[in-house]
Amino acid sequence: MTFTELLEGSSSTSSSPPRQDWHHSDRIKRESRHIYNKLHSISHDSAFIHRIHALFPSLLLTANLRCGAWYTDPDITSAVSYFKSTDGHTHQWSFSLKRSNLHLVPLIVDAGGAIVVDSTRRGKSMPDALSKTIPVWCAVLNGASRRRYGCPAEDAEGFALETPQWMIPPSEHDQIESRIEGFVESLLDSDLQVPMLKKPLKPVFVTQQTNLESIPEQSIQSTHCRFTPMLLVSASRFVSDSARLGNSSSTNANQAKKTFIYVQGAGDDHENWARSLTPDVFWKHHDRLLACDKEQLEALVDSIVTEEASSGSGKNGHWFTPLRQARCATDDAQLGGAVASASANGADTEVGATRVFIGSRAADHTFSAGEKEQYDLIIHFTSTAPPPPASASTELTECLSSLHLSPASKPTAKVLTLHMSPNKKGLSSIRTVFPPAIEHARHTLSASGSYILVCCESGKDVSGSLVVAILASCFTDQRQLIVDEQAYAAHSEEISKDTTRRRLQWLVSACPRAAPSRAFLLRVNELLISPRHRPANST
Repeated sequence: MTFTELLEGSSSTSSSPPRQDWHHSDRIKRESRHIYNKLHSISHDSAFIHRIHALFPSLLLTANLRCGAWYTDPDITSAVSYFKSTDGHTHQWSFSLKRSNLHLVPLIVDAGGAIVVDSTRRGKSMPDALSKTIPVWCAVLNGASRRRYGCPAEDAEGFALETPQWMIPPSEHDQIESRIEGFVESLLDSDLQVPMLKKPLKPVFVTQQTNLESIPEQSIQSTHCRFTPMLLVSASRFVSDSARLGNSSSTNANQAKKTFIYVQGAGDDHENWARSLTPDVFWKHHDRLLACDKEQLEALVDSIVTEEASSGSGKNGHWFTPLRQARCATDDAQLGGAVASASANGADTEVGATRVFIGSRAADHTFSAGEKEQYDLIIHFTSTAPPPPASASTELTECLSSLHLSPASKPTAKVLTLHMSPNKKGLSSIRTVFPPAIEHARHTLSASGSYILVCCESGKDVSGSLVVAILASCFTDQRQLIVDEQAYAAHSEEISKDTTRRRLQWLVSACPRAAPSRAFLLRVNELLISPRHRPANST
């Protein structure tokens, strides 16, 4: 059956039975979910991103996670962002302090602008993250910088909220604009470090329907440009109706032309189609995957995923890793202390100037001499079962087991290995695992010039929640380590939800991808705030 027959039916008429119509629709949906059509659609759209990058090579190419990462070749990508469409949904507009994305600002300013890539499959030309969430972010940062530092000027081009007029009606634009001042107040009142902007961040909306010749390349990339351009690029071609899928073709180097059904926003909801393939692995095996016939592709994907996992490449917790080095020569003081994240390329990241680092390591990772030399304490969460004790006494083994510690990682060890499930199963372990880890971290940090690393497989929920707990328990609001025991006890009695909320802001300012889930944060609050979960000597 040809694609035309598949989509239109070889003998369909207005009197066709409903069951035939249902069968026709079901086959269309099945084709749109097939990984063959998904990957070829992604590759087709990525050519558009390469074209944009070629036009504006100096701008910071940024993949908006998670969908945007499928379309951005790691070799030309310098950073990732965490703007969510839910923050731009109608009547739910917000500026997220948890997803502040301030790690990008120094890089954007130094590059003279950014290209942020995302996509959507919801029958519209641009996702809400690009049409509303990021425009709100730009307007809020412009306003906050103006309030705190006196720049940029309110009448500067791009200072006020800008949304795509062809997509956002004036009434919705006005409603969003009326909330900007409140968002500015929230940012100024937070523990996030407001960056200084000499030029306003100005959104420029780009789709495959945009006439690229209308974008002034030279003026946008010029140092004399009156604003810092934010090119918000929707990668996919707009398809008005998912039932109107049509043929497309792609040609790769030294390969025959492939015919596929084009799927708008093919990278969205990858859990439902990718078979554990990640953008990193897709781009690594890009040519091999696209050359494969449809009938053999699923088996090839499974083979590649297994191959990557067994080689250790898939164990580092990184789903997408930009490979193009972003240059940041801008004086940090000029940005109001905003810290560029070292996590863009997967490196360990220091949270502010606390000497507390966060990173990701595989569950079975063996720490090198260099890693042990770099840190005075490494707290490593692993989901693997603890090894059987070799010569430890029964009493010691039982004691360590109650704390979820390995006999080889008692508190005098350089590497503290904590056995804890990385998902919801591990939530109940927080009240037994975290207290000794927090205390060990505080005593290590008390030594001048000492550094600690907290890591788990994802570098997110488990390690992120422990870092928040350490920052809330051991540091004052002025980011000073609490060394005195009496001051520490008094501080423990004053910890509130606002304390943990602000410490979370410290974490996401430095490493946005490390933000733990709400479930883990709630358990941290229970541990630090609820008297029944505090050590007896602190009540």
